[in-house]
Amino acid sequence: MLTDAYGRVATDLRVSLTDRCNLRCAYCMPPEGLDWLPKPEVLTGDEIVRLITIGVEALGIREVRFTGGEPLLRPDLADIIAATAALEPRPEISLTTNGIGLDRRAAGLRAAGLDRINVSLDTLRPEVFRKLTRRDRLDDVLAGLAAAAAAGLTPVKVNTVLMRDLNDDEAPELLAYCLERGYELRFIEQMPLDAQHGWKRTEMVTSGEFSPCFLPRSSFQTISSTFVAPRPPRPSSSTTGRPGSA
Repeated sequence: MLTDAYGRVATDLRVSLTDRCNLRCAYCMPPEGLDWLPKPEVLTGDEIVRLITIGVEALGIREVRFTGGEPLLRPDLADIIAATAALEPRPEISLTTNGIGLDRRAAGLRAAGLDRINVSLDTLRPEVFRKLTRRDRLDDVLAGLAAAAAAGLTPVKVNTVLMRDLNDDEAPELLAYCLERGYELRFIEQMPLDAQHGWKRTEMVTSGEFSPCFLPRSSFQTISSTFVAPRPPRPSSSTTGRPGSA
C-alpha cells in the first residue's frame, strides 16, 4: 500500500509511455520540439507491464492511466493495455491523448481492455488549433473523439485549456459541442510545464473565471444544475516510460 506523509493512500498509477508527441502545443513545447530520449532509455513494453504488475499485486493500485507525450505513438500500446487488463485484481484502465490517430485505433484499444479515455481539445476553430498546436490536425482530433464514443470508451472526457485572448471566448461553443455528443467537458488551468519557460501568469485563465465564460449564452441557463463539484485531489503514484524517472 502506498501512503504519503499525511496518511493518504494512493490507488492510482499514472504511466508515461513516451516523451514524444506529434503536436507542438504552445503551452507545452517550442516549435522545433524537444530532444527526445534515445530509444535505449525508454522502458520496453515488458518493463512497463512488470512495474504495473508490482503496483497492482503488491501496492494496492486500482487504476492505471496511460499518458505521454502522446501514448498513441507507442505501436505496442494495445499489448500493454491487454497485459494490464489481465492482472488480478483487474485495474481500471484509462488513456489521455491528443486524439490524433484515435479514429484508427479506438476499437482495437477497447477490445484490448481500455475502459475510458480523455482527449485534449482546446478549440473548435481550425485557425486557432493551428496557432495553438502548430499543426493542421483539428479534423483528426474530432474524428478520434467520435471513434472513441462509437467504440464504447464512455464517458468520453474532453480536457480543455483556456488561454487569455486566444480561445477563452470559446467556452460556450465547446460546451455545446460536447453536450450535443455526450462528451464530458473539463476545463483545466494552464500549468507552467512548458520546456521553453514561456509560461506567463497573465495569459492563464483561472478556474474562478470559467463559470462566467458561459453567462453570455442564454441557452446555458440550466447548465449550472449539471455541474459536479470537483473532488478533492487524491495522491497518486506515477512512473514514466524511462528508467530513473518519477
